[in-house]
Amino acid sequence: MEISSLKGLKLKPLTVALTLSGITSFSVNANAEEKPSSMDTVVVVASTAPKSISDIPGTVWYVDSERIEQEARAGKNLGDILAATIPSLDIGSQGRTNNAQNLRGRSALIMIDGVSLNSSRSISRQFDSIDPFNIERIEVLSGATSVYGAGATGGVINIVTKKAKSGDGIQAETYLGAGSGFNNSDDYDGKIAQSISGGNDKARGRISAVYHETGAKYDGNGERIIHDITQGSLQYNEVLDLMASGEVNLTDTQTISILAQYYDSQQDSPYGVDFGKNFSGLRDPSQVDPRAKGYESDQQGGTERYMLNMNYLNTDFLNQQLMIQASYRKENMSFIPFIYGTYMAASEQDTEVVSLRMALLKDFGRFNLTYGIDGYIDTLESSQTIFDPATSYATGGLVNRSYATIGRYPGTEVASIAGFVQGEFNITDDWTVQGGYRYQYINNTVDDYVGSDQQAQIALGQYQSADSIDGGSTDYNVGLFNLGTLYRINNTNQVWANFSQGFDLADPAKYYGYGNYQDSNADGHLELIDSINVADSQLEGMKTNSFEVGMRNQIGELSIQTAAYISLSDKVISYNKKNLSVTVADSDKRVYGLETELNYWFTTNLQVGASGHVVRTEEKDSNGNWVKSAVTTASASKASTWVGWYDDQYGLRLQSNTMFDLSDDFNSELNGYTTVDFTSSIQLPVGSLALGIQNLLDEDYTTVWGQRAQLYYGGSAPAAIFDYKGQGRTYMLSYQVKY
Repeated sequence: MEISSLKGLKLKPLTVALTLSGITSFSVNANAEEKPSSMDTVVVVASTAPKSISDIPGTVWYVDSERIEQEARAGKNLGDILAATIPSLDIGSQGRTNNAQNLRGRSALIMIDGVSLNSSRSISRQFDSIDPFNIERIEVLSGATSVYGAGATGGVINIVTKKAKSGDGIQAETYLGAGSGFNNSDDYDGKIAQSISGGNDKARGRISAVYHETGAKYDGNGERIIHDITQGSLQYNEVLDLMASGEVNLTDTQTISILAQYYDSQQDSPYGVDFGKNFSGLRDPSQVDPRAKGYESDQQGGTERYMLNMNYLNTDFLNQQLMIQASYRKENMSFIPFIYGTYMAASEQDTEVVSLRMALLKDFGRFNLTYGIDGYIDTLESSQTIFDPATSYATGGLVNRSYATIGRYPGTEVASIAGFVQGEFNITDDWTVQGGYRYQYINNTVDDYVGSDQQAQIALGQYQSADSIDGGSTDYNVGLFNLGTLYRINNTNQVWANFSQGFDLADPAKYYGYGNYQDSNADGHLELIDSINVADSQLEGMKTNSFEVGMRNQIGELSIQTAAYISLSDKVISYNKKNLSVTVADSDKRVYGLETELNYWFTTNLQVGASGHVVRTEEKDSNGNWVKSAVTTASASKASTWVGWYDDQYGLRLQSNTMFDLSDDFNSELNGYTTVDFTSSIQLPVGSLALGIQNLLDEDYTTVWGQRAQLYYGGSAPAAIFDYKGQGRTYMLSYQVKY
């Protein structure tokens, strides 16, 4: 369905598929030309018995393919699309990272087709994982959930890929897009994508390819945006997203499906930061040129990922439904060269994850039960390339040639196995109670390791050898409980309340492997004095208790969903500004807020709406007083408003997105900003043409990540080089045809 065909769209019924351990997919199940008479949306538990989505005692946000297309055709990346469509998700970075882009003020579990993209090493690149062309829909569960286990203290974001549809014959989709802010010849954005799908009721498949290339980006003042040299930019970047999926009906009751993806996103920029000859800019910031041409490096930032996902469904297995999911993910994440005092270096991190899930569902009438097991093995290896100091010194860091490779973090392996049970009981036709329990065992193994600073000193010839920090193994036993109830006032109005527990384990690679050394011998050996190691400093997990009350209503042309929440934990995870290591403190933390969205149709074609998230994050200080948490990790409140016009030929939407100011009790603050975007489309005899304008008012601002980066890294170099600006007014023209 093209964007312009949204005429008369009210509140779409949805189909929700819950897999082994929770919701994994939503699909539209309505004619957009018709207004639904109620909120009787269809839910399928473990791909079987349907029930209404209005029966879910929790906040569910859904982004359909039309809205994804609309935002993507304006030139937005996935992180910014989600920020514009999900009230409780923070504003995005406009770069490669989604660091501290929280959901309800806490970390989110992000998945593709039910396969987790989170890892033990939290690199925050889960949104640098798939092109929007390959996304069918996105579902979001706000709030902590015990169903998924570790990593979902703020909620779950599941990205559902496009698949072939049975009985539709051969189908194809072509996309061509080009954009620019018209600031310079290198100010461009181009994308080409093609897919083909087909099959029959027995077997079907889809293959697709996307190529996306970007040049420089310019801010609201028409100046080239400084590259994010900390987590990585998307300027002078090339993306290749290849995907294939298929499904076969083995029998009337058995189905097997497979998804394979290769995703590669790499930066190759001719511009970088000139720190001045012999790094003089570290002493005199006026010597620094953050937009210098002539940048050459053997390594720049990038993300490369392979993913394989297989599912088996049997709808009649011992009078139950059985689902098995097996997945494999391998990814390499590289970073831009960064200055480490006297030398330039860049890290590279390799993650490999194997997972297996199995669930059974039994329907007893008013009561149904889902139970099963899941497990995974997550391994991390990392390295750091040191660039030739003489070359880097002479060029101020503009030319970087590989000199030596050392370890960056200790190698880690996190293995988990869990059992879960989830039940639902319909007390009456209008009142439902749901609850469940998950027990998870986690084993964390850390390799012996020499501190990275000491490895660098040895590689640079300053020392000969060093003691290693002992590794080891730690175990965690976690029990997570959830309980919720929902009451249907009528077919279009429901209220709910729920309690759920979530669990987080801080990044073990950034927690262990730090030590204090001294040169106590004349032979150039560094002796270990003390360290953060497995035996003496076991990393503690953090359990979060989340409480929520909410309602969803449709009153004539007005639809509303709103929820108030509070989440509580007894640990605070923070970062050491000196070496960016993880610290975990025994201190209470609470996040509370209100999220809401409303839509109103003035006419069949004219819609207005607004959404907002008011949030506050606090922790207890050493005196037992509640204080505002650091702005580097806390969420800022946000709001959006929009007006749209949709008919058979045209689609128009004007939307504002605002991040409000945020301050903490540690004398730091983030400045809020507002951007306005415009999207439009026209239906042609064949396909559709769309024009999108990002930052319509050409606002000049520093992104939320650019402000946080200055606080994170400002002690290691002049803060100005971390001033990662937002993109100025940018136009995107695209043509799309489905045939």
